[in-house]
Amino acid sequence: MKRNIIIGCIAAAFSLSACDNYLDIVPKGESVLNQTNDYLGLIEDVYGYPIQSEWYLCGEATSYNMEVLENYSSPLNSAAFYWNEDFDRASYMTATGSSDMYTICYRKISNFNIIIQNINKSEGSDDDKRYGMAQAKIMRAYAYFYLINTYAKPYNPETAAQDRGIILREDFDMEAVGVQSTVADAYALIQRDIEEALPDLPHVAMNTFRPNKSFGYALKAKVHLFKREFNEALQASLDCIKEAEGEGRHKLWNMNTEYQAAVNYIKQTFGWSEDLIEYGMPMYSMFRMSVSAMYFTHPYEDPENLLSQNGMTQFDPSPSMVRKPVMDLYTPKSDLRYTFNLGATPTRPTAEPGSIMLSLGGSYQWNPAGIKLSEVYLMAAECYARKSDKENAMKYVNDVRKNRIITKYYTDFTATDAADAMRIVREERKRELLFTSNGFFDMRRFCTEFNETLTREVDGKTYTLKPDSHLLTFPFPVSAMQNSNLIQNSK
Repeated sequence: MKRNIIIGCIAAAFSLSACDNYLDIVPKGESVLNQTNDYLGLIEDVYGYPIQSEWYLCGEATSYNMEVLENYSSPLNSAAFYWNEDFDRASYMTATGSSDMYTICYRKISNFNIIIQNINKSEGSDDDKRYGMAQAKIMRAYAYFYLINTYAKPYNPETAAQDRGIILREDFDMEAVGVQSTVADAYALIQRDIEEALPDLPHVAMNTFRPNKSFGYALKAKVHLFKREFNEALQASLDCIKEAEGEGRHKLWNMNTEYQAAVNYIKQTFGWSEDLIEYGMPMYSMFRMSVSAMYFTHPYEDPENLLSQNGMTQFDPSPSMVRKPVMDLYTPKSDLRYTFNLGATPTRPTAEPGSIMLSLGGSYQWNPAGIKLSEVYLMAAECYARKSDKENAMKYVNDVRKNRIITKYYTDFTATDAADAMRIVREERKRELLFTSNGFFDMRRFCTEFNETLTREVDGKTYTLKPDSHLLTFPFPVSAMQNSNLIQNSK
């Protein structure tokens, strides 16, 4: 690899249609990356991690018009929604289908590999080089985490060393032929990158699209959790919370602050009582619409976000229809996640009965593909539940809920035993982590670990998903199969 990386290579990488990563890149131009800051700019990727069919598969999303799903107008979404194991998903994994996750992840990885190989030879401060190297490694780990949890079987400690995984690239080499690894190999690389990156990650990054030490600990906890290494996952979660709420300058978002400010505005402006503007009361919709732009906001830079990442677009997940079983998890009168995001628009007659449109204001940024501090609290809660420590499990669940429930209605959740604590944690994850990657990822790992068979009711018909269903793994894109030696992992 030459010392100077031609910028045209990177531009070509972004135009890549899809393969195992960047095989058909043709260098263009004469400009080179010489400055450390040039490399640091590659860390902050404008692309997110596109998620869509996953939301239909895990039961979060439905359509505003059920005919679209029934007629397979969006084939991958329909196959996911109806858990159709007979549908040939692999042939629809195209540029116009759903190969974006694969392609974008490898685009990111190619940039991170460029940084890792060359930043130490650039012109700039040693501190910037050290931070840049660490940030590139932790983001490479994150991209591989998305890939292995989308295109390979869920991690099973008994079979991971044999289960086919993905192509792993640690170098930017346009001529090397990729070799398909195992699931265990992928996790080994991910964990090595995390451990090497953590010591040198900054406490505070330039912005929330660049990783810091808090995010590093959060990803470490998540990887241990998915590998069922629960003691390590718990310790990393606690380390993350300590770092985040200390030198990382992060904190949980207390929705009560904005809600009370909105209530006070309505009281002072219109003279309405608080009873009139609560959910189900005459002025609720007017209250929600009149104050959403002013108070129901959540910017990318909110201190709760450890790392902000877009979904398929910068507007994801809005507009989306949320299924009734998900809606039923919320208590509309007291849960501010409902007040801020749901129930503001009328149900569409063509939509699935009981579904509600997610209603985000223009300045409400969802962060569908990043990691929030609240997720780390729930990881700690899950680990405590698995250790039969229901008191601590509920402590961390309730720490999140205190920031989500209207104060006057708040009461602590309590668990009767470890199993009940685990149930509460899982339900809270569904509420708090709606329309992120976690619904799909949790579905995969829980089905595999607990041998869970799931059922879904749609228009009076029951659909079933078995724990070993190939639907839990997405097929590799058509172009990846054509341009590599991959063996397909699903269908």
